[in-house]
Parts: sequence; structure tokens; C-alpha cells
Amino acid sequence: MKSVSQNLSRLTRQIVARRVESVLQPGEVLAAIEDCTHKIVANALDQALQDELSGQLGRAPYERASQPQYRNGFKLSRVLGITGWLTLHRPVLRGATPPSALLIAMKRGAKGLVGFLAARFWLRGASTRAVAQELNTAYGTKLRPCDVSTLTSALLPEIQQWLSRPVPKDIRYLYLDALYLPAKKLGFTTSQALLAALGLDSSGHVHVLGFLFGDREDKDTWAAFLKELLARGLNRSALRLAVSDEHKAILAAVAEVLGVPHQLCLVHKMRNVRARVAARDRRAFLEAFKAVFWAESRELAHEALGRLKARWEGSYPKAVALTEANWGLCLAFMAEPRSLWTVLRSTNLIERFNRELRRRLRPAGAMMNEAEVWKLVWIVSTEQEKRWQNHRVHGAKRWVNSRLQAAA
Repeated sequence: MKSVSQNLSRLTRQIVARRVESVLQPGEVLAAIEDCTHKIVANALDQALQDELSGQLGRAPYERASQPQYRNGFKLSRVLGITGWLTLHRPVLRGATPPSALLIAMKRGAKGLVGFLAARFWLRGASTRAVAQELNTAYGTKLRPCDVSTLTSALLPEIQQWLSRPVPKDIRYLYLDALYLPAKKLGFTTSQALLAALGLDSSGHVHVLGFLFGDREDKDTWAAFLKELLARGLNRSALRLAVSDEHKAILAAVAEVLGVPHQLCLVHKMRNVRARVAARDRRAFLEAFKAVFWAESRELAHEALGRLKARWEGSYPKAVALTEANWGLCLAFMAEPRSLWTVLRSTNLIERFNRELRRRLRPAGAMMNEAEVWKLVWIVSTEQEKRWQNHRVHGAKRWVNSRLQAAA
């Protein structure tokens, strides 16, 4: 049983708590904490400035010297800190006051903080105008959208080094695709191609191999891109398969430069076939289509193709001809380990990556120059590779181990 003094103490605390809750309005506690934090930080920095000046003079305040330089009060100086703007009292002397290394470092750090925040917000998906507006509201700066672009340009040396990094030597499967971006050129907006390449290595990890930003997507452009990858270390002898859509320029460039088997994306083929079949028969036709290209072997795929032709050739000859076209290039994945068939049948791996690129590039609008493209491509690629580090395509490592055991 509690004593009378304990009960009185408990009741007193409850009454005080209720009084405090009734007086304080929402937000006042947070404002009080922020104000107190500002004062504590500002007082500590004021004392550091005093100590710095005392060290420069070689004496403490009010201490006499043979040739005195008299202190002459303070001057207010505003510096941007982590919690907002701080008003500091900088001590000054009569006549010339020596520069404060602490204050210079703080102002340089403030600019660095704003630059860092501007770069990270922009790279995370905000437009330059939105970044400038938010930072100006939060910190009272006077950034313009073009200033944000200038601040992010400090990343260009790192980005150029990343673009020219060596390609892993054990890339087994190469994924190729392109997307088109609006770009401002000679006073008007035009569409330019961004060629992209991903690679799947022997351990099942996915790598962003490189990009090429060109005027168009033709054979010469793709050939130049593939030669650049070879110059950076892509091992032609280790490469097993190139996977892409049915673009003639990609097919010709891969055959000429790499000379490796080519796998066409079956998802693209299925979409093209679907567009040539009436809605009432679409489900049945696509089931027959999947029976062909999702078969367990080439022999079963041939049998399924025969059944598809027997049933649908009279009704949809164009769809059947499209299904049968480039037969060898559509079944190249069957020469690889069965555990990899799902990821090799289509370009879904690079298509998903391109969707992330488009999502990030869309708020930027038309590209002003190639440097803007590389900044956005760099942040999306590095973030995606971080996600891929802890994931790998199952079956690739097993296939490599089986090949090593067979060689032994």
C-alpha cells in the first residue's frame, strides 16, 4: 500500500501533466525544441569563434598586452546549418580583423550541404525546378533550376569513369535494347536513341555493361556500340547468346561483330501475333502459341507448331506465318541450361530496366545535352546494380559448375 506522500506526489505529477497539455498547442513543443537546439548550437559556435580570435591574438578577453589590438564588439553573421540558418556573433577588432577559418569552413560547408541535397533530390527523381523551390523554401537560398544542373555537374568525372569501366570477363549472355529520348538540338526537339546493354555472368549476377547515345538505331550504330564493349573487355569467346527483339540492325551487328547465337524475344513475337488474331479466338491461339515456344524440347515444339498450323492456318495465315518466322532464332535458348530458359526466352530483364530509366527520365523532359543523359543513366544504373547484388539468376552458377566438372 502506498503512503500518503507517494499518492500526493503521483496526483501532483498528473495535475501538472494535464496543465502542461492544456496550455501547449499542437506544434509548440516541436517549435520550442527547435528553438532550443538553434540556441545551443549558436552559443557553442559563438564560443568557438571567441576562442579562435583569442588564439590569434595570444590572449584572453580583457587581458592586457604590450601592443594591444582592441576588441570592438561583434558583427552578426548568418550561416546555414543542418537545422536551418544560424545567426552567429563574430567578434571583431578595431581596424582589420583577421579572417576566421572556422567561419570560412562553415560557409563552405553550407554551400556543400545545399549542393549535396540539390544533387541527391534531383537524382532521386525531382525536377530541377522542384528541387530549387523546395530548398529555397527550407533554407532561404536563391537557387535557380539552372543552378541545380550546375551543382549536379560536379558528379561528371565520377560518371565518366563509371562509363569507361572494364566489362566483366565472364559475361555469358548479352541483352540488347534501345529507348528513345527527346533531346534539344540546334534549337528544336528531336528524338534520339539510347542503346543499352546488360550482361548475365557465370555466377548468375546481372551487370549494366554500357550505353551509347546516338542519332538513330541502325546497324553502324549498334556495331560501334558492340565494338566499344569488346574494347572494354567483353569476352567474345565466353559469350554464349545475345538476346534482343527482332530489330534488323541488332541482328546484323551481332552477326558481324560478335558472331554468337541470337535469341529473339518471344514476348515481342507473341504481342505481334496477338494483334493479328480476332478477339474471339485470341485466347485459344495464344495457348497454342505457348505450347510451341514453352515446350520441353525442340521435338515437342515442332509437334506443337504442326498442330497450330493445322488448326489456324486457314483462319489466320499471317499470324501463323509470323509464328513460324525465324524459327531457329526463336529456339536458340533451348541449347542452354533448362534452368535459364525463363530468363533467356525474352528481353524482360532489360525491358524492366528500361522502364525504370523512362520513369526517371520523364520528369527531366527534353535533354539539354549528353551530360544530362549520363547523369540520369548513372544514378538509375548504380541503384539497380545495388538491388542486383543480393540476387542472381538461378541456374547460371550451377551450369558453370557442371561445365567445370565435365572438363575435369
